[in-house]
Amino acid sequence: MTLRIRQLREQKGWTQADLASRSHMSRPQLAMIEAETRPANTLRLNSIAAALEVKTEELFVSSDWQARLSDATRHLSQEDREMLVHMAEALAAKALRGE
Repeated sequence: MTLRIRQLREQKGWTQADLASRSHMSRPQLAMIEAETRPANTLRLNSIAAALEVKTEELFVSSDWQARLSDATRHLSQEDREMLVHMAEALAAKALRGE
């Protein structure tokens, strides 16, 4: 699984120093977490997620298609996101039926 902290930070137009300050950690700590050269504990990840105003699980991407999907849906209205979820559920049900 890969962290997408940098991507989320850059979407807000923030520097590492900006996010570090908002996450109550040093910039070098954040840089190592962002580069995945230092593991982050749950408290640090929760703090980063809170600063970025996302759910902690949104800091992770397990594949490229998930990242692309997340980016593509980020600016949709709630109504459009719900419609997309219903379409995905219908496709999953179809796949389970073997169609």
